[in-house]
Amino acid sequence: MVTKVLTLFGEELVTEPVKPVRKRAAKKTTAQEKEKKPVEEAEPKPAKPRKTKQAKEGATHTSDALQKWEGDKQYYTIGEVATIFKVNTSNIRFWTKEFDMKVRTTRKGDRLYTPDQVREINTIYHLVKERGYTISGAKAKLKENRKISVQQVDLKKSLQVLRSKLLQIRKQLT
Repeated sequence: MVTKVLTLFGEELVTEPVKPVRKRAAKKTTAQEKEKKPVEEAEPKPAKPRKTKQAKEGATHTSDALQKWEGDKQYYTIGEVATIFKVNTSNIRFWTKEFDMKVRTTRKGDRLYTPDQVREINTIYHLVKERGYTISGAKAKLKENRKISVQQVDLKKSLQVLRSKLLQIRKQLT
């Protein structure tokens, strides 16, 4: 393209140089890159097992770990409890603190768990690890189950009273 440019020395015709098109330089390959094997596609992850209606409803579930557990000792250390559930001791310590479990401690500060507390940790383990509850959700579920058990005891007492009344009426009729 030719243009006229006015300079101090007069008019000049200037041709604009054509900008060269830059070509991208070919990527240099090293010997190591040439030897690399092609990346194999990762295998798809297996689908999670579907939760049955029974598993969704029941919160107290005996995990596989407790089915083999006998509960023959009076106290269990935090390490023993952690190996039963195959989790870190920090998980057990965290659950103990979050769920306000009153555990016995030695003078040294080691935590000792009773078999009942191990069963309670089993319930927490089932809710958090197996069913995927959050800590707050597991707390709510455990609280709900305690209310249900209290209601069941009240229901049992009321049914016993009703039964005794019915037996009295039966005796009067005969």
